[in-house]
Amino acid sequence: MADRPRSRDLCVCLAFGALGVVLFVADLNVVGGDSGTPFDLPRWLGLITLAAACGAQSVRSTSPGTALALCLAVVAIDTVVAQSLSVWLVLSDVVYAVALYAGRRTVHTMYAVLGAFAVLAFATVIALGAGWQTVLLAGLWVLALVIGPIGYGRAIAEHRVAAAAERERSAILAQLADRDRADAVTEERRRLARDLHDIVAGHLSGIALQSAAALTAGPASPATAEVLASVRANSVAALGEMRALIDVLDGDGRAGTCDGTDDHEGSVRTASLRRIDHLVTTARTAGSPVSVTPQIPADLPPAVDVCAYRIAAEALTNATRHARRQPISIEVVVAPRELTLTVRNAVLDEAASSTPGGHGVANMALRARAAGGRCTAGRVGGDWVVAASLPLPDSGAAA
Repeated sequence: MADRPRSRDLCVCLAFGALGVVLFVADLNVVGGDSGTPFDLPRWLGLITLAAACGAQSVRSTSPGTALALCLAVVAIDTVVAQSLSVWLVLSDVVYAVALYAGRRTVHTMYAVLGAFAVLAFATVIALGAGWQTVLLAGLWVLALVIGPIGYGRAIAEHRVAAAAERERSAILAQLADRDRADAVTEERRRLARDLHDIVAGHLSGIALQSAAALTAGPASPATAEVLASVRANSVAALGEMRALIDVLDGDGRAGTCDGTDDHEGSVRTASLRRIDHLVTTARTAGSPVSVTPQIPADLPPAVDVCAYRIAAEALTNATRHARRQPISIEVVVAPRELTLTVRNAVLDEAASSTPGGHGVANMALRARAAGGRCTAGRVGGDWVVAASLPLPDSGAAA
């Protein structure tokens, strides 16, 4: 990036040099249009002063103060030996560069130096007995080649400063907005954590305690005892997951991750296809025979693993609710780039399986889309089929 200003300066000085050569060849290089030079000096001296001025111009943006000092010295010499128009044009560009690129102190110094230079020039013109027309022409010359470039350069410089300040202000406002948004999200997470702790977790604790009390209250039939044991096991497991979720919400996500994993070493992810046997046990306890294909991989990506587990849990819940004691089959197939989960159960009656008002099917589809896949649920022949396809990365699970 540092080479760009130098390259730009070199291109500018070459362009002004070429313009000066054209003016020299066209015999238009002498101020006032007179092709003669003071003291009858050779005309080619104007090319030397032009080359010197262009050399000073080559550092116009990288060292504008130095460029101005050198260019003023060249102009003073050129006024005596050549009076070249091209040298004054170079000075005009250098003045513009100082106004644009230099610091405030250098710009103020330029004002003082150019002011003294202009006073000296006007005094010289008047001392030589020039008429008012010549003095007016000199004033217009200074206005066009000095004051105009200064005003234009300062306007651009102030615009750049204002733009930089506005960008900085916008960045600060964006940071403040992000901070406010993060604070709002954190507060909402904590509110949700409090609600979960006070309401849902309390009910789950009550279910676990009451089922435990029922188990120890007295003799019960084996079926009742099995159901109560399953209720207690499921409520305790749900309470554990609820507490983990509360920790995630109340700790700004530091206690775990959104994909179901936990950041703390040695912790166990509870939502995983490797634990699908817990779902199967619950369904069997409710009276539904469940068959599961043996292909449950051990190294699925966490997001896919959790998503598939949640979809399977929702599908089993719906099956045991709407088609009690009907066979349920769960099939998991892992291809190189895709995991396919299919949960199938017989439909007892069409009205029960299609009763509106629940959110289970929509939630399953939403979970699948969040993982980059898709999930459909509907009647196929005499069965209700939930089919989910979830993409796997190249380094996905091995079957």
